[in-house]
Amino acid sequence: MRRLLTVLLLAATSLSTIHTAAQAETASRTEPPPRTETPPDSETSTPKLLDVPRLAFTRRVLANGATLYAIRDTTTATVSVNIWYDVGQRDDPPGRGGFAHLFEHLMFKTTRNLPGGVLETVNAMGGSSNASTLFDYTDYYITVPANELEAMLWVEGERLRNLVIDEKSFRSEREVVKEELRQRVLSQPYGRILYMLLPAFMFDGHPYERPIGGSIADLDRAELADVRAFHEAYYRPDNAVFVVSGNFEPAKLDAWADRYIGSIARPVRPIPRDPAKGTPVAARTIDAYAPNVPLPALAAAWRAPFAADADAAGIDLIDALLTRGASSRLRRALVDEQGLASAVTSYNLPARDGHAYALVITLAKGRELADAEDALASELRRLRDGPVSDTELRAAKNGLFGDALTARETARGRAYALGGGAALTGDPALADKRLDLIRRMTAADVQRVAATWLDDGKRITLRYRDESQRPPGYAGDRPADVSAMGPAVPPASQPPVEIAGDGARERRPAPAHAIAPSLPVVAESRLANGLRVVVARSSTVPLTSLKLVIDGGDAADPAGQSGRGDILAALAIKGAGDVAALGGTIAASSEPDATVLSVNVPAAKIEPAARILADVAMRPALRAEAFESVRSQQQSALAVTAKQPMQAALRAVPAAMFGKASYGAMPTVASLGAVTREDIVAAQRGGWGPRGATLIITGSLAPEAALELAGRLFGNWTGGGIKETSPRASSIAQPRVIAIDIPGAAQAAVIAALPATGRDDADWPGVRIANARLGGGFQGWLTQEIRVKRGLSYGAGSLLDVRRDATILMAVTQTKNESAVEAVGLVLDQIARLSREPIDEVAATERSMFLANGLSSQLERASGLADYLASLVATHAPLAALQPEMSVGAPPSPEAIAAAIAAHLKADRATIIVAGDSGQWAAALRKRFPALEHMDADGKPLP
Repeated sequence: MRRLLTVLLLAATSLSTIHTAAQAETASRTEPPPRTETPPDSETSTPKLLDVPRLAFTRRVLANGATLYAIRDTTTATVSVNIWYDVGQRDDPPGRGGFAHLFEHLMFKTTRNLPGGVLETVNAMGGSSNASTLFDYTDYYITVPANELEAMLWVEGERLRNLVIDEKSFRSEREVVKEELRQRVLSQPYGRILYMLLPAFMFDGHPYERPIGGSIADLDRAELADVRAFHEAYYRPDNAVFVVSGNFEPAKLDAWADRYIGSIARPVRPIPRDPAKGTPVAARTIDAYAPNVPLPALAAAWRAPFAADADAAGIDLIDALLTRGASSRLRRALVDEQGLASAVTSYNLPARDGHAYALVITLAKGRELADAEDALASELRRLRDGPVSDTELRAAKNGLFGDALTARETARGRAYALGGGAALTGDPALADKRLDLIRRMTAADVQRVAATWLDDGKRITLRYRDESQRPPGYAGDRPADVSAMGPAVPPASQPPVEIAGDGARERRPAPAHAIAPSLPVVAESRLANGLRVVVARSSTVPLTSLKLVIDGGDAADPAGQSGRGDILAALAIKGAGDVAALGGTIAASSEPDATVLSVNVPAAKIEPAARILADVAMRPALRAEAFESVRSQQQSALAVTAKQPMQAALRAVPAAMFGKASYGAMPTVASLGAVTREDIVAAQRGGWGPRGATLIITGSLAPEAALELAGRLFGNWTGGGIKETSPRASSIAQPRVIAIDIPGAAQAAVIAALPATGRDDADWPGVRIANARLGGGFQGWLTQEIRVKRGLSYGAGSLLDVRRDATILMAVTQTKNESAVEAVGLVLDQIARLSREPIDEVAATERSMFLANGLSSQLERASGLADYLASLVATHAPLAALQPEMSVGAPPSPEAIAAAIAAHLKADRATIIVAGDSGQWAAALRKRFPALEHMDADGKPLP
């Protein structure tokens, strides 16, 4: 389906969403060889278990009690500094739910010596950062070029000892956190299940009973003095675990850590804790209701083992058996075979005292909760009562081992695996020990863990429906009052820190000699049958990514059958070999200019995985019995999208920008219903072939081995190829203003979209810099004006949606309905600011570094490099674009940037789309834009 992007925390990057070109040609096609049947002794029938290299690290305890772990990797040009503070949601004071989360945000604000804030400094160093708050800890990470490690440790010491907590920052970030709750929880049809309902009904008297992220009411009650007290109580060196991972000199790391972290005084006061463990809850069923729930959902949840409990590994393995991959038990039974579910999700979050293990079944349209509950119960009985086969057990284990390899591909990923265990249990080897336990588990162990932990007598069941179905007076889904929970936090004893004057400020250390990132060497060739092969060795980590980019995709869908490419892509991988058993993943998508088939797999399993990909491309089963299920899932996805403000707004962009041209068509329930299986077979036979396809192979495989593999497995592919018909794009004479009504939505999404230009234009470098200035990361104008200064949104940014025949710049944000019109004005003003406020050489260099470092981080991963190359291939861009887009040495001149802005990025060319509860803002928006078009999420006109 057209990629509906989650775009609220955006890096300014050029996105190739992939649509298509033309009606498939069905005549004169040579049939491919018969589909390869997997032999009984093949890798996918009895898979060998993968090896996962153990984490290698050093450990020191600094003089003040801070713990420092180090993982050295001299092959990278970056270093990642990661910190876990032993303070999480369980430590929120009474009546202050969400405090730990609020403080996570405040830790990026100003310090005594950083008046512009931590994030401004990180951006100036060309770094990236983020943080998250869980039940037991708050973790932060910053990744920077390796030569900035000393400066980064100085920054971490600075915000630990010298954070400025003032009224302005506190009030601004409190509003941002409230918007995050609206976005993650209240605006999502199923957000309340995880964030509110499971905690409320899984626990009784335990700190985990409080809603995840807190509540808006508690945040409104908070005072500045509370925040200062919280910081002093928990943000201290003896409550922190530091993990430095990447390219560094150990002796220098130790010296800098002692200087900037170890020198911070260790407080004498004890750390406040809530020792409550709660009491077990009895099995029960709760009927729950919420606004804008398009399809009913069933959640079954059990209390999970403590993080240090060996049985936690068993829950990981059971989760893989039930939900990981297309061949998992619940996916196969409830989605594919019985058609009861449109989606199956699981929650298995890390928690010191064991949170909830939950299975969430989103029903298919027209199906009943009782039937889904019976089917789920049947699968759980099968798990408890009968031993899993050796083949299935090995496949599930490999899935987890493959996930671990992928997670450890980068320095940041290795740090997270180590630090998470150290923070939860004090054991940095927890992740490795968990994998060892999984490797040794038998079928009998699985049965024992299932019987112990997933017993029907311990299950909490949620039946989740739309608010309109709530019986009069029913309040059985109302959580208990937890306002008295939490440890008492004493008032702050130290005076508040203030920003130092210019002459009194300590300067951050200067960078050392830069380590240049190594660009992947990209090679390409063409097989005798016309298949283009692109190979790039990205690293020595034993992972491989394969992408087959086939010309066509969405823009090839015939009139009245928009979504045909989506069904074909999804149906093609039904019945394919089990890539999950190899520790990998398989995916297929129809995008604006191409269909993309993807396999990511450990390098040890590349041969069988590539065989599966070849079968999908040349001999897809396209089974009749699976066709209806796939189409139903696509239609159900539309129902969910229509209830989400940002997704509903994004769906409206193509038609608003491209009208009736191919790029403008979007799937509807009717257009999907018009597609037959015969249409799918004809589209595949006429449209998929080597002459219009490119195979991309990235990862640790040597180029010559990759080319040999491509020739051997894809060399006998014949036929196919796309015949161009209708134009993909057409110009829109007048910008439009569109209001989409989603009654009861907790927020409104705001998009301003305007035509830009792509890589084939000399103005492209200038447009990229302008886009980064407008909405790239935290220093983008949109984030600064909408989030930082006004607290109106959790995130705001801009992106370039690059297609073969058109490029769109989209500036986006999401805010409470009351501030929707204000947000529209701010977005348009920042676009206009590009024309009136020139981007000078200093800003251009900084934004160029931001873009290059972001791309460099993406290309460290085999799948990230493959994604980037696929975006070039799909849009017919030269592969040589990689080098200039990775370069920070020569950004375009201020004059060239200004010329690009003048030619392409004028605010008066923007189409505006707002989606939310329009009753709260449509009238005010119409006053500003009298030509406003009012419609529902399906595009039907409203008054």
